[in-house]
Amino acid sequence: MRERIFNRMGWCLFLALVLVSGCSCSCRQNPAVDAGVAGPDADWLAGRLPLETGTPKKGGTLTVRLPLEPAGLTRLHDRFNEGTMARITVGPIYETLDALSEKVVESDDHLTLTITLKKGIVFHDGTPLTSNDVKATLGVILDERFPTSTLRTSLEHFDQLQFPDERTVIFRWKKPYFLANHTLLTAIPIMPAAAIAGPVEAFDTLPIHRAPIGTGPFKFEKWEPGVSLTYVRADDRAFVDKIVFRIVKDDTAAMTALEKGEFDLFIRLTPAAWRSIESQRWAFTGYRRITFAENAYAWIGFNQRKPLFASKNVRRALAMLYPSETIEKTVDLGLEPRTSCPWMEGTTSCDPSVKPIAFDPAGAKTLLASDGWKDSDGDGVLDREGVKFSFAFLIAAQSVKMNKLVPIYLDTLRQASIDARIETVDVSAYMSRVRAHDFDAMALSWAAADSLQDNFANFHSSQADAGNDFLGYANPDVDALLERIRTELDPTARAALERQAHKLIFEDQAYLFMGRRPSLDLAKRSVHGLVPSLRGYDLAKVWLAP
Repeated sequence: MRERIFNRMGWCLFLALVLVSGCSCSCRQNPAVDAGVAGPDADWLAGRLPLETGTPKKGGTLTVRLPLEPAGLTRLHDRFNEGTMARITVGPIYETLDALSEKVVESDDHLTLTITLKKGIVFHDGTPLTSNDVKATLGVILDERFPTSTLRTSLEHFDQLQFPDERTVIFRWKKPYFLANHTLLTAIPIMPAAAIAGPVEAFDTLPIHRAPIGTGPFKFEKWEPGVSLTYVRADDRAFVDKIVFRIVKDDTAAMTALEKGEFDLFIRLTPAAWRSIESQRWAFTGYRRITFAENAYAWIGFNQRKPLFASKNVRRALAMLYPSETIEKTVDLGLEPRTSCPWMEGTTSCDPSVKPIAFDPAGAKTLLASDGWKDSDGDGVLDREGVKFSFAFLIAAQSVKMNKLVPIYLDTLRQASIDARIETVDVSAYMSRVRAHDFDAMALSWAAADSLQDNFANFHSSQADAGNDFLGYANPDVDALLERIRTELDPTARAALERQAHKLIFEDQAYLFMGRRPSLDLAKRSVHGLVPSLRGYDLAKVWLAP
C-alpha cells in the first residue's frame, strides 16, 4: 500500500453552449487615449496578472457577471451539469473528497482506495459530514435509474463500497481505470444524504438543485431568477463577506454595466469586447485583463444517425467548406486558433502531424461528386438517389457567436449547391433537442477542468444513447482504442494510444473542429488573490482592497 495525498486540481468534463463569442459591443472610443493619456502596458495587453504582494483583508462584496442563468445548481444531474455552473458551485459551496479527506491511501494495484474523512466538518445546514453522505452521493450517481450518467461514466468499473465507520470509506474497482480515483477525489461534490434522499421520480425537483447545501467556504443565500445568485461567507476560509453573481445574458447590456463599474469580476469577455477595451481608458486604468489557455474547444456536429451525414466523405467535404480564415478574422478576431484535437493542445495526447482541414470548395465539390452527389435536375441543389442535400442548422437564439458564424458558413454551403438553413430555438430548448438527437447540425463546446481527460463519453459508440456522443459517431477501431486508454495506467503509453485515437477521430471528421478559445476575463484593480486555473478561480482566496 502507498499513501497518496491528491491535490485539488479536479477533473470533470463540462458541457457548455457556444454562447459568448462575438458581440456588438457598446464600448465607445475614449478620447482620452488620443489626448496623450498613457495607454495600457504590455502586461495588461497580454492579460498577465502582476505578482500579488499585499496582505489579504476580510470584508466586502465581490460582484461577478454570469453570462447564463444555470438550470440548476448541482452537477450530479445531467441536465444541470454545465461548465460555468460547476465552477461557481464546486469549490465555493460544494467540496470534493480531496478537500474533505484527512488521508487517502491507494493500493499498489490501483483497485482499492481508502479515504479517512476529516473530523468536525459540517454541512451548511449544521449536519455533520459522515461516510453516509459519501455513500448517498455515490449511490445516486451509480444508480442507472437517475439522470447522472455524465459522472457515472467515469465510475463504470466500480465494484463495491465499504464503510467501516463514520469517517472511513473504502472504494473497490473491478479493474484499473486511469481516472477512477482521480474522478472520485476531485470531480464529485459531496452532498448531505438527507437532501438527496427520495424516489427517482422526485429527483428532478429536489430543493437542493436550487438551494445547494455543501461544506465549502461559502454558503448559498438566495437565487433571484433572472437577476442574481448570492453566496455569503460560511467561515474563516474565505475573505469576502459576500459574492453576488449577477445574471446578465445580453453582452451589450453587460458591457454597459461593466463600464459603469458595476462588476468586480467579468468572466468570458467576447473577442469583440476584448479587442474593443484596448482603447478604453476606463478599462486599462480601472481593470486588469486576464487570459490563459483553457482545455476547451468548439465544434460543429452533424447528426450521423441521418443518412445525409453517414458518409465520412460528406463530413470531410463539409469541413472543406468551412471558411476558417474568414471566421477567424471576423468572428474570433484572431483569439481562437483552430484545432484538430479533442485532447488538450500542447500535450503529447495530440498527434502534431494532424492539421485542420483547409478551406477548399473545389476539393469539396470533387469529394461530394465521388460520393454520388450532383445537381441532376438543375435546380441548384445537389441530390443523390432522389434525396436533396438539404438540412437545418440548429442554433440557440441567445448564441451571439453562432448567430454570426453560421450565416457565414451556410453561405459557402449554398455556393456549393447545398441547401442549408438556420433553425433557431431558445437556449432552454437547445440542449433538450441535442440530448434527444432531434437535429441535423448543431454546435457545442467542450471544456475539461484538468489536462487529464477521458474522451470515452464523447466518442465511444456505447455513449450514443445516454452519453455525450450526441452525433451517433461509431468506429470500432476508435472504440477499441478508447477502451485501452481507460485501462492504461502508464502516461506515456496512454498518450501514444490517444494520438492514434486523435488521428482516427479526425480522419472520420467525427466533429468539424473549430477553435480553442482562451479565458478572457476582466477584474477591477481592487480585486486581489485571483489565480487563473483550469478549474476556475478559487474565490475563497479573493480579497478586496484599493
